[in-house]
Amino acid sequence: VAIDEAHCISEWGHDFRPEYRNLRSIIDRLGDDIPIIALTATATPKVQEDILKNLGIPDARVFKASFNRPNLFYEVRLKTKNVDADIIRFVKKNTGKSGIIYCLSRKKVEDIAQLLQVNGIKAIPYHAGLDAKTRARHQDMFLMEDVDVVVATIAFGMGIDKPDVRFVAHLDLPKTVEAYYQETGRAGRDGQPADAWLVYGLQD
Repeated sequence: VAIDEAHCISEWGHDFRPEYRNLRSIIDRLGDDIPIIALTATATPKVQEDILKNLGIPDARVFKASFNRPNLFYEVRLKTKNVDADIIRFVKKNTGKSGIIYCLSRKKVEDIAQLLQVNGIKAIPYHAGLDAKTRARHQDMFLMEDVDVVVATIAFGMGIDKPDVRFVAHLDLPKTVEAYYQETGRAGRDGQPADAWLVYGLQD
């Protein structure tokens, strides 16, 4: 049994999903001595412990790799009064390249997607308030490169495997450092250079 996004098993993980708690009982019904592998890009020591406990594999061998992604360039800057102009300038610097812009609220997602569209950028919104069919269509448009940019809440990204995302921008601070690492980690999976761009204000 292979479990991806295993941090979802842990209530200490940044994206806890109760359904993941059922995995152990499902595995038990499959039979004895089934090999299990659990994978995640972001697990604090507490989350790692919780994953092993919940899967009932306290003596599992644990393999850890470095957090360092040498192909990602991280830029963190102060939010100016002109943040709209800043994001347009940043995206236009990456014209024709795939990117994801994260915002915390659905309204901001819609507003930023519209702002980019008005400025000639092929962008679409993605958040949990859209119906499932629209979300699936928008995700496909991004994967098939009919659009360049997805403006999204954190509802977008789990299980997205597009290797050539060239930038991930944050217009709001993520809730945790782990969430930030997970979200920026969607850029540059092909090993080529990619940008992680974040603006913050004291109100954050």
